[in-house]
Amino acid sequence: MMKTSLEMMTETHRKQSYHSPSLDPDTSYIHMATRLISHIQVGVMLLDEERRLIEINRMASQYLGLERTSVLFHPIEEIISCLSHEQPDFNRLVSFLTSSLEKQDQLEIKWIMRGRINKLLITATPTDRLECDCRGTYFFIENVTKVRALEEQVRCNQRLATIGQIAAGAAHEIRNPLTSLRGFLQVIGYRLKEIGQKKEQGYIDIMLKEINRINHLVSEFLSLSKPDNVNLKPVRVSKVLGEILPIIKSEAILHNIDVMIQTPCKLTKVIADEELLKQVFLNICKNGIEAIGEGGLLTIGFRRDESNDYFIVDITDTGSGIPESLRDKIFEPFFTTKENGTGLGLPICQQIIREIGGAITLKTGSYGTTFSVYLPDTML
Repeated sequence: MMKTSLEMMTETHRKQSYHSPSLDPDTSYIHMATRLISHIQVGVMLLDEERRLIEINRMASQYLGLERTSVLFHPIEEIISCLSHEQPDFNRLVSFLTSSLEKQDQLEIKWIMRGRINKLLITATPTDRLECDCRGTYFFIENVTKVRALEEQVRCNQRLATIGQIAAGAAHEIRNPLTSLRGFLQVIGYRLKEIGQKKEQGYIDIMLKEINRINHLVSEFLSLSKPDNVNLKPVRVSKVLGEILPIIKSEAILHNIDVMIQTPCKLTKVIADEELLKQVFLNICKNGIEAIGEGGLLTIGFRRDESNDYFIVDITDTGSGIPESLRDKIFEPFFTTKENGTGLGLPICQQIIREIGGAITLKTGSYGTTFSVYLPDTML
């Protein structure tokens, strides 16, 4: 039986469809690719050759504070006007977005999101590197805040470890002569007291005081290395603070400063060394009192970060705040703004808290400063 021309054409089309794949992409894959780009945790932006925004995904919109539907297909100059001009690196970002590129380039900027300074790494690449007919530039935006913080932590730990090793080796050699000097000076001072040489005895007291200061400095050096006898156990934070609160209040009274305790959450236990925890809280509270000067308020508050299982102690002073130029330096060893400071107090506190898996952060301004001590919550 002879086939009709329609049947023959249909059969031919069927064979062609079977043996050679279609050149038109499956719309389901296009849809999947679009959804993938919109949900990845990296910001993506695409500008055409006329510098119009052809695509921007959810993360890029979130990072830059843009509404996708409001900026899509608009020139980059109009989009820039939608950005906050108060951002720390606004001008650098504008220059980067509007410059013409012949090869891949990168820019790292500080960008405020939800009240916090983040570090964004922006990579710009011309589309001709993709070997396609489209001309333009695509941008990848990555939030590298945590990466940079970890890198800085590694550098800081390396510095602390080096100082600790030097201190451990030198401490014995320094303390031996100090012990001898203190002993002989005490004998001389006793003799001078017996014969009534009070003025000369006063000189001996000054020398003994300076020797004690050197000995204290050596002890702080040793604290920068990991303590050998750390007694980690469940510790109730309320008990630790209760034992040092009289010391904090007595220091505050001397400067006409009030101390207020806030307990908005249920107090808990943390895994820590009780004595080292006291050292951390005392040091931060003492710094707060010194920052206030005369007359003010020191507040100690408690809260829980349930999403990350942290118990947080906030210590807030009403001082003048820490200048922006100094905020990145206060945890560096030997950095101090105090006339007789060693610059080791906060680095030691940070080292102690890191050893138990916690962290210390700060928030500061003209209203004062808050140090937040994050402690792993045992839920006991």
